[in-house]
Amino acid sequence: MPSAVLPVIELKGTKKTVKIGATKTPVIVGERINPTNRKELIAKLKAGEFAVLEGEAKKQVANGADVLDINVGVPGIDEKHAMLEAIRIVQDAVEVPLWIDTSNPDVLAAALKNVQGRPGINSTTGEEKRMDVVIPLAAEYGAALVGLCIDDSGIPQTSEKRIQIAGKIIERAEKHGLDRKNIIIDCVALACSTGESGAKATLDTIRLCTEELGVNTTVGLSNVSFGLPDRPVLNASFMLLCAGQGMTCFIGNPNDPNMQVALKSSKLFWGEDKYAMGYLTWYRKRQAELAAAEKKQ
Repeated sequence: MPSAVLPVIELKGTKKTVKIGATKTPVIVGERINPTNRKELIAKLKAGEFAVLEGEAKKQVANGADVLDINVGVPGIDEKHAMLEAIRIVQDAVEVPLWIDTSNPDVLAAALKNVQGRPGINSTTGEEKRMDVVIPLAAEYGAALVGLCIDDSGIPQTSEKRIQIAGKIIERAEKHGLDRKNIIIDCVALACSTGESGAKATLDTIRLCTEELGVNTTVGLSNVSFGLPDRPVLNASFMLLCAGQGMTCFIGNPNDPNMQVALKSSKLFWGEDKYAMGYLTWYRKRQAELAAAEKKQ
């Protein structure tokens, strides 16, 4: 287990502050406000039915999401309008911080201007054009910055190359006045179904970012199981491996019971759950839900 002491990054919502890097158990960033591969949500966003996002936000927070990722990137819609509506609806519904997730610089600037609290930006890559736009916005608005280990050459397959990209992003950010204590490196999770070394490269990158660069780390967790059966179990297992290498936050599905038990057990084993009350409360609630569902059948 990496022993480096990492900086604590504070994200702020309307009322709640979340500290990334303050615990051994990573912060979970809820992934469900994202239309990727979700036909029903795509249809709702295209129709301008943004109210659906209120339920998505409340459910994720109720199931343990510390932060919510906001992505409304659907082809053919007014993304700026959709993003501002999404932020308004979500921040009226829940108190947690947000990660602004868009590839459109104008949408990002508008979101940062209107969001309450201190958000994260998900993300800049190591591509020159992307860094030139996103890093100055992060500095201007004081947002935490996620740096994705991809550059103009594409997605690197080795941890060594990913660390080089991470270093480049950090160096560029520091030139704009962003200290590395406000940077989170996304170590890139690739599907194990397309190559046997993808997950290992991610794990190695997390460890090296922690030990050598002294920065907080994240991954888009569910990518690792794409194309494989029993994905929720694989995702939960991978989360625990990543946390063991020093990962301090991740984008995942808080609604999945496998992820919930992984997070609750992590807190339990790291001594972050006094008298096991968090685990026991979750377990009893889960058993009650299962019993109620069985009665309905």
